[in-house]
Formats: sequence, C-alpha cells, structure tokens
Amino acid sequence: MATYMRPTMLMIALLSIFFTTAAQNSIPGLADVRTISQAEEFMVKYPALQGKIFTVESGKDTSELIAPLYSKQNGFTFSMDNYTFKVLQVDSTLSFRARYIYLNGGHFSKAQIDSLRSLILSKYKNGANFIELVQEYNMDGNMTGDTQWFTENQMVPSFETAVRQHKKGDIFTVDTPGMNWYHVVLKTFDDSFIKQLSLLRLQRNEL
Repeated sequence: MATYMRPTMLMIALLSIFFTTAAQNSIPGLADVRTISQAEEFMVKYPALQGKIFTVESGKDTSELIAPLYSKQNGFTFSMDNYTFKVLQVDSTLSFRARYIYLNGGHFSKAQIDSLRSLILSKYKNGANFIELVQEYNMDGNMTGDTQWFTENQMVPSFETAVRQHKKGDIFTVDTPGMNWYHVVLKTFDDSFIKQLSLLRLQRNEL
C-alpha cells in the first residue's frame, strides 16, 4: 500500500505548484506583495493569515517537494495543503565545499604538523578513507570534516583561496600561521551557484 501512496501524493503536490493564478487570487492583495518588506507589512495588516517568512537553500533543502522551486522566479505563487506560498526573493551565490583535517599549531610544533600532514597525505594516497582520517586526526570535533556549502568571505582568506584554486578531488594543505591553524583539505564538490529562496507562507483563512 505505502509503495503506491508516496508517488501519488508527490504527484498531487507537484501539480499544485503550477496553479499559481488561483493561489494568488484566493487571497486579496497578495498579488501586490513583491518584496520582503511588503510581505512584512502584509502580515501585520492580516494577522489572521498567520504569515511567516522563511528561506530554503538548494545546498541544504533538496527534498522532492522543494527541489522544483529552485527553477522559479520572484512572484511565483502556489498552494499546498491549507497554505499559500509566494517566492519573494531569489539569490544565487557562488559556493564551495570540502572536507578538512585541522591540526592545532598551539599543540604541535610546525615540524610536527608537517610530519603529521605528510603521514595523512601518504595514507590517503595509499587508499585510506578521508573520513576515517578525519576521525583519527582532526582536532576541532567535526567528525566528518565537512565544511558544508560556504560562500565567499565566510572562511578565513587562506582557506577560501586555497579551496577556490583547486578542483574537485584535489587534496592539499593550508597554513594560517597567524591563528595557529593548519589543515589538510580534500575538495569534495565543484564550485556551484547555490540558490536561496525567501518565501512567504500564509494560512488560507478568511480575512
């Protein structure tokens, strides 16, 4: 039974995304809401609609129900369950992603760090799994070493610059001596433009 319910529900949900005119016309004044500030004013004017503004990001929110939204533009409106949604803003930002092993220069001399990094690189090039190496050597508590998607100026310049200069699959070292930070980095994804959508959600009640 469950095998057939999921595709059917998904089809209904995705089809509802395309009926934008009906969704927008069902709430008077919604067609005039085009920006986040206008949405905030709209929510104050119509508190019964229990409005909420939230964001989804293509690098994090990748469910089958959310994914079709990333091809939509500002103003796209749709209904689902008892809610109406409107896309208020679409941002696209160049983003990067890698895994790393951090070594604390306050605990080791530079010679010891270089020796450790040589050992890590040798193990990786001889077939060791990078996540297992992270779990063995990383010193900041991140057990996978995953940076998640990060955008320009989110990381220290030395780290970001090194990641930008390499391609997916490259393994390399990064030194930030002023902070006693030393890394072995594996670039895990090609650089990508990540989309972030700001949406207004309204409950379809009587005004």
